[in-house]
Amino acid sequence: MNSWRALLAVVLSLATAAAFYGYWQYRTLHPVTDDAYLKAHIVEVAARVTAPAEFVHVVDNQYVHAGEPLFDLVPATFQARLESARARLDVAAQDTGASGAQVQAASAALRERQITADHARLTLTRIQTLARLQLLPKQQLDDALAALAQAEAASSAARAELARTRNALGETGVRNAQLRAAAAAVALAELALSYTHITAPADGWVTQLTLRKGTLVQAGRVQFALVEASEWWVEANFRESDLTRLRRGLPARVEIDMYPGLRLAGRVQSLSAGSGATFSLLPPENATGNWVKVTQRFPVRIALDALPGAATPLRVGASVRVEVDTTAPP
Repeated sequence: MNSWRALLAVVLSLATAAAFYGYWQYRTLHPVTDDAYLKAHIVEVAARVTAPAEFVHVVDNQYVHAGEPLFDLVPATFQARLESARARLDVAAQDTGASGAQVQAASAALRERQITADHARLTLTRIQTLARLQLLPKQQLDDALAALAQAEAASSAARAELARTRNALGETGVRNAQLRAAAAAVALAELALSYTHITAPADGWVTQLTLRKGTLVQAGRVQFALVEASEWWVEANFRESDLTRLRRGLPARVEIDMYPGLRLAGRVQSLSAGSGATFSLLPPENATGNWVKVTQRFPVRIALDALPGAATPLRVGASVRVEVDTTAPP
């Protein structure tokens, strides 16, 4: 009986050792980290000119499509500057004779096309707001989009005609430098006026929105952020001892804490050239002599093969668990 007990104890010890060895071997070949987070491109939305906010077309956490209006600034100052620049261009054109008359006509045509485009853009903004509330049929929204496209095309054609007449005047005019300076002032004024209408640069979610109508918007100051919906990845911080087995293209399994049971497939996209501590705002300083070795972690970018459906929206900064299979071919 004692011999059987001894044999059983040996077998159990060997089985336990084999299990621990198998677990250690698996974890060695399949490094895992819980120090990982979902990432996406975040666009900081700011105006290029300074003016009070006239309309705010979005609310916080709203999903928008690229090109949809975000907010408008009061355009009165920029419209006045544009009219002043156009008037100076007209005066300069008159001073150059017959070629100047052609420039004046082209400038007037451009002004007419620009007014039409501005009206179409304002009409589209109003219709988009009503269509979003389902107060208008989609056909009317499509017609407004087509009208804006047609008006902008006509404006572009008029601008091209104005450029052609300016070039002709440059060849024959007497006061070419004055005319070019006036034309440049018109172009800058038109550009400044266009900056009063801010649209979404990409599909995504508006976040951290505090802008309100009447607020003085400073040029270059961030008003809110836009989380792009097109590309998501995981920033996984692996121990430096795991880095020798990680290489680009290895498959990875991603589990998101906020969605238990959801598993996403991904691949190692890149490995950072430095540890997370190296690029931190206050890197550690070990020059005092009280040095204790700490295992460093290096950011590894994991690209997701596919995104989950609309029922499970991803959110930036969500905690993630990542496991990489180093035995698979990259």
